[in-house]
Amino acid sequence: MLALRIDFLNRLYHAADPTAHSAPEWPPNPDRVFQALVSAAYGTGISPAPLRALEGQAPELAFGDARASSTGSIYTAAAWLAKSKRDPWSRTNVPKYDPVMVDIADPVYLIWPAGPDDLRAPLAAIAAGVTYLGRAKTPVAVSVVSEVPSMPHHLAPSRTGEQLLRVAQAGRLDELDAAFDAGRRASVAGMVGYTDIVDRIAPSPWGELLPLRPKRLIDIRRTAQLADGLRAAVLGRAGDGAPLLLHGHGGDHAAWAIIPDVGHAHARGHVLGLGLWLPRGIDEQARTDCVLPLMEVDYVIFGDRQVDVGMPSAHQQAPRGLSRQTWCRPSRTWASVTPVVLDRHPKRGQLAEDVVADSVEMAGYPRPVDVELGQGSVFKGVPFAREFRPRSRGCWTHVALTFHHRVAGPLLVGRDRHFGMGLLRPADDLRAPPRKDTV
Repeated sequence: MLALRIDFLNRLYHAADPTAHSAPEWPPNPDRVFQALVSAAYGTGISPAPLRALEGQAPELAFGDARASSTGSIYTAAAWLAKSKRDPWSRTNVPKYDPVMVDIADPVYLIWPAGPDDLRAPLAAIAAGVTYLGRAKTPVAVSVVSEVPSMPHHLAPSRTGEQLLRVAQAGRLDELDAAFDAGRRASVAGMVGYTDIVDRIAPSPWGELLPLRPKRLIDIRRTAQLADGLRAAVLGRAGDGAPLLLHGHGGDHAAWAIIPDVGHAHARGHVLGLGLWLPRGIDEQARTDCVLPLMEVDYVIFGDRQVDVGMPSAHQQAPRGLSRQTWCRPSRTWASVTPVVLDRHPKRGQLAEDVVADSVEMAGYPRPVDVELGQGSVFKGVPFAREFRPRSRGCWTHVALTFHHRVAGPLLVGRDRHFGMGLLRPADDLRAPPRKDTV
């Protein structure tokens, strides 16, 4: 076994999540640690060649709890400081986010169970030169250790893991060297799925989100109609050879995703993205068969309206609402952002809460230990349940669920879960139940 110990000397970690620039990263991505080792090797005059043995090897991570914080700063462009007072005013104040994890009491361990013993000495020499991780104001001490104590969290690589971390792939050192020589930033390393073998997080039956961006504002109340329109548009591009995952006539199929802008101070409840939730564990060919027709869609018709759509730009920061972590972060408490359509009417003497709990189990999740129903959602920007019009007849309501253990998302629940309804979001930082009204 080969293990690195990282001590955060001021109990802080300044680093942004690679998928959401204003959110902090935790735990540290293995590729970030790999880059710090490469930098330390060159900085101390040691050859980084031994690090090639770590390329393509996804380490396990053991770590403790920490608390997320986020600060924003305003920086003034240096060019403005030297400009003449007679020059016209131009925009110089640009917000720079400084996401940070605080209250870090325990070390973080990166563990390579099959790491070669002959790497221990050169890795220890390189690790001793690492002085910070993430931003320079995160001083750390890095060392090679022989034993790893039991920690509150232990992530292990998993093909169906709910947490994605960047890992240095084969050839990463050469890629970093080439980028440095060319004076450019290196490309982002590939993601590897991880699961917490201590926490025993229940997985979601859903995996990757493939979103399109609408080119004008659309009200989230039209969720079901938008999903129908998107399905028709994608099937039209796929033609007669449309895969089972898209048309859904028997067997497992993808879910049409309508992602709203909700849950923050300025949320307006409009549609951020529309696309597909793919089932977990599908092969690359099945994924490609879904991606290609989706990418060809340039507009969606719903009712008597049409909205132009397109793939998110690779050069622009995607909204946090389209980040996978927003919808998939493991949590014990979840609340709906589009109403759950009950799979059936309650039987005589049966509570609607029990029907919702049954629907959660039918959708592939553990049975919740508590169910709250109401017309309003706990998330800002979400309309009342009665303002939506599902595809199916029956009852629909906003819900708040509590599970015995943490459950990974996304959570799609209820009869219309394949058409944008019944989408839930982690609510472990919220306490208010849904506003009660008539279900």
